[in-house]
Amino acid sequence: MPMPHSNARHRRHVRHARRAFTLIEVIVMVTIMAILVTVVATTLLQRFGAAKSSLAKTGAARLNAAMQNYLIDQGLSAPPGDFDFDVLTLRPDDGGGPNGPYVDNLDNLNDPWGNAYVLRYPGEVNLTWDILSYGEDGQPGGEAANADVTN
Repeated sequence: MPMPHSNARHRRHVRHARRAFTLIEVIVMVTIMAILVTVVATTLLQRFGAAKSSLAKTGAARLNAAMQNYLIDQGLSAPPGDFDFDVLTLRPDDGGGPNGPYVDNLDNLNDPWGNAYVLRYPGEVNLTWDILSYGEDGQPGGEAANADVTN
């Protein structure tokens, strides 16, 4: 009976040796993982850029509403030529509008990329004025993630 017993030991030993991955299997797995990470990262970066653009559009619209409230309180129909968004953050005693501040936080004057929103008067998109973000690069024009965002 020693024979079947040694045969079982041999099978167990073969199973043990077979549990490890070969070098080719490891290389194939690493290559597949690299491809998956590249595809997922590209998709996430595109969505992240789109989310920031959407956030910039919302911020510009919020800043537009604050500016309209300021102009109404000041009895103006249009912003003066030297208008600065900083006036929207001031209290009445500090030179802001009578119901100021119209913007709670200085960060609301900047787009998601940290660049200041720009006032274009007269507007090219809207009849009155445009509040826009130049995107990630902070320069007029651009494509995709660097495209201008207007209220």
